[in-house]
Amino acid sequence: MKRLREDDWPDLRSMRLKALKSDSSVFASSYEKESAMTEADWKRRLQTENDAAIFLLYEDDVPVGMTGIGVDRNDSTKRRAILWGSWLEPRLRGKGLSHLMFAERIAWARQHPTIERITVFHRASNAAARHAILKHGFLATQELDELWPDGTCEKQICFALTVKVDH
Repeated sequence: MKRLREDDWPDLRSMRLKALKSDSSVFASSYEKESAMTEADWKRRLQTENDAAIFLLYEDDVPVGMTGIGVDRNDSTKRRAILWGSWLEPRLRGKGLSHLMFAERIAWARQHPTIERITVFHRASNAAARHAILKHGFLATQELDELWPDGTCEKQICFALTVKVDH
């Protein structure tokens, strides 16, 4: 697992576009939108300072999985982080590798000076995501109606995990 820096943008681009093409229904974006992004756009995505991190999982120097975490832009206190963008090569699913992704992001959040709680969302039909989220201690908080980029209206399930308690 590697935390990406700005010069890793080609690996992020290839992995993200592969994921969007393969499993478009699980993302809140589209292949068409992101394939039009420029090198500067990809580099900007990786200019996260200390408020976000994007990780890639590699197999023999080839990216096979991705995941991200960032401070919730809607939280001015910076106490909440959001997990996003997780994807793993289909041939590697069911082998426990999502645990590495969760562990890396939860550790990042615990080390962050302000984050106390992590939230994550998934499409109701994504049973694998639900299983992994629950396995890592997250608790369901709400269900929202969502119009997904593929035009489908389906529930979005929201979960939260407390990583630190501020006293």
